[in-house]
Amino acid sequence: MIFGTAVLAMVIWVYINSPMIVTVTGTGEVSVPATNALVSFTISANDSSPQNAINSVNGKAESMRIFLLTKGVAELDIAEGQVTAVPAGLVAQGAQGYQATISMGVKTVHVADISSLVSDLYLNGVTVVSQPILSVENQDDLENQAFESALNDAKKEAGVVGLKNWKFVRKIIAISQSTSSNTSTATTRPDTLTETGSTLAATNGVFKIVKAVSVTYKMW
Repeated sequence: MIFGTAVLAMVIWVYINSPMIVTVTGTGEVSVPATNALVSFTISANDSSPQNAINSVNGKAESMRIFLLTKGVAELDIAEGQVTAVPAGLVAQGAQGYQATISMGVKTVHVADISSLVSDLYLNGVTVVSQPILSVENQDDLENQAFESALNDAKKEAGVVGLKNWKFVRKIIAISQSTSSNTSTATTRPDTLTETGSTLAATNGVFKIVKAVSVTYKMW
């Protein structure tokens, strides 16, 4: 009896101290409507005098700021960089005098009207408008939702592996994760797969925040 108990204890000890180490992966995604857009643009002015070129571009920047305010953009959502001035010949071959430039950016919630805003910027003297960058509010909450979805996906995979190997006790010992960018320059229209049937999604389009996890388990 004592010998049998000792053997059983030894088997249990070996079982506990010899777990199977398994690493599984999971992905989760959240489809969200774009709620903000950041538009960056450049204004320039030329003059024979570098100071006059700088004064001119500053005047254009102030006019642009006032124009954006009339379009309903908040003062805090208008960003303005430093003015630079270089010989115009460095910008265009054969050009004379100096060119001053300034970069500006504007954040707007009117995502559906971005094309109109870009057109208005050019009509008001902007030299170049960059590709608008779309983003969403509550990014942390959305990333957490994608993480939970990815973790559940990994747990399902771990369950399949455990059942195949008769391992019913599982403990997570490590998790690594990666996230897709929570900004985008393009969106898609919502459909039955996006689960985003709101009016905002219909007008602004949607993009996906994707989370991938790698989970390591001990299994007994």
